[in-house]
Amino acid sequence: MSVLWLLLGLLVLTASSESSSWGCCGDIRALHTPGASCGIGRRQGLSLCRVHASERLAEIDMPSLLRYIICTIGQKYCLDPAVIAGVLSRQSHGSNILANVDGVGDGVRVVQDPGLYPTSWISEAQVSRLTEVLTVRSKETQRRFPITPDQYLRGGLCAYTGGPGYIQSSQDLSCDFCNDVLARAKYFKRQGFE
Repeated sequence: MSVLWLLLGLLVLTASSESSSWGCCGDIRALHTPGASCGIGRRQGLSLCRVHASERLAEIDMPSLLRYIICTIGQKYCLDPAVIAGVLSRQSHGSNILANVDGVGDGVRVVQDPGLYPTSWISEAQVSRLTEVLTVRSKETQRRFPITPDQYLRGGLCAYTGGPGYIQSSQDLSCDFCNDVLARAKYFKRQGFE
């Protein structure tokens, strides 16, 4: 009988570990997103728009991202590591560093610094703070509107940059930041961010 319980426990553990790699906001691979606006691509020197621009920018940023730290923090906050990587990619292009400054959304913002610090100097505390703010914004959206997990992730991403009052209705669940981050996250997911 104890062997049966052991096998059942392993089955539950395996199933929960598989679903936890998707985070508490569902499977981002199934989300539809238009990606970055053409302006984002142009500002980064690309002639690409939408999902193609987001994926190219994610590809450029991928070597700088700290996969282990991102995955560990993703587990801690129940947020898909690919989404965290998408936010980092969107906010820290190339040689920029992240710093906690008081912005509109009280999140982690990018300090534009032309190459004095490598991106790998992003600390675990900074990534944790970014993820905590995003998680809080997502939960605030969830409390205000009875919506699906992928919708409150979208709301959290929009409120992350726009502040907690940005989401006034369920119609405000799509913004350029959200669309770009989700397109990058889907790219990172395909590249093994689990």
